[in-house]
Amino acid sequence: MTSLPLRRAAAAALLFGLPLLAAAAGHPAGSAPGAAGFDVVVRDFARSQHFRGVVLVADHGKPIYRRAFGLASEEWRQPNRVDTRFRIASLTKTFTAVLVMRAVEAGRLQLDAPLARWLPAYAERPFAAVTVDELLTYASGLSDHDQNDGMRPYQQPLDAAAFIEREAGGPLQSPPASRFAYKNVDYRLLEQLLEAVEGKPFATLVDERIVKPLGLRDTAVLRSGDLVPRLASAYVVEGDSAPGVLRADPPYFPESFGAAGAMRSTVDDLLRFDSALREYRLLNRQSTATMLRAHEALGYVAYGFWTYPCSVAGRDSRCAERQGAIQGSNALWLRDLDHGRSFIVLSNSNEADLQKLKALLTDVP
Repeated sequence: MTSLPLRRAAAAALLFGLPLLAAAAGHPAGSAPGAAGFDVVVRDFARSQHFRGVVLVADHGKPIYRRAFGLASEEWRQPNRVDTRFRIASLTKTFTAVLVMRAVEAGRLQLDAPLARWLPAYAERPFAAVTVDELLTYASGLSDHDQNDGMRPYQQPLDAAAFIEREAGGPLQSPPASRFAYKNVDYRLLEQLLEAVEGKPFATLVDERIVKPLGLRDTAVLRSGDLVPRLASAYVVEGDSAPGVLRADPPYFPESFGAAGAMRSTVDDLLRFDSALREYRLLNRQSTATMLRAHEALGYVAYGFWTYPCSVAGRDSRCAERQGAIQGSNALWLRDLDHGRSFIVLSNSNEADLQKLKALLTDVP
């Protein structure tokens, strides 16, 4: 069972979701040899926890288990498939962190420099001296209002500048670098930084720097009004008693999440992204090590991940984890950095406890 020393980051700990496999003769549910253990625990979890989504397990980039569960559309009774697209919520932040590190590699950004160097319009604001590193690690000292206002900040279309104006007013809540406080406004400031130094919109940067080079066919930044084939509808459960009342997600504007949570993807595209990071095809070794370095005093947060000691399949390791949740859209991405196993779960409801699923998956030999 994976240890998760993220208690200081508990406010940031969001849930995850799951995927299925293509059928392969002689193996359960299209899994590869050796995947029977995963099939047993995931099927039981899906049945008992009302899980809907897709679960993928891979070893050094090769899928060993992939399976879909439940319905992508409750209204139309359409099942989830292994190629169903899901809103990936805060997994978006890992794409943002990669783009930041690419700009650092190119010398267009510096991790220890104040954001006002590139955004002079904020030179007189209390957060002018906050650094890129402090934004990446949620240690800016900015207000965490966007975590306390529910969905209200996202129920009108706000670009990065408008979101920052709404959520970053007033004095800093703490000195920069002094404490961890999870919030989306830090990553919307990173979005503005990227657009300023690269001269292109965030969605274009994702497409040109990550999606196209890696051949990600199902990954993009969402905008309200987009018609997206194979995109799962998302559902929330009201009430504390199982099974509860299932409701469609209340409406919101994905562009108001921007670089903090507006993307959609599939388990296979995320595995390609995972492999590209593992194989240094997006970032060099030094940048990758910097991105994955745990800031223990800030709850083991890294850039776009949390990195911490863990146990996977009975072996001591280091794990890099990213979670995401926006109402019914829940996601989990766990990387065993020392032994090469990856777990990706995408879900379109908040019915199931994905932390429990993670513990089950990481216990399988």
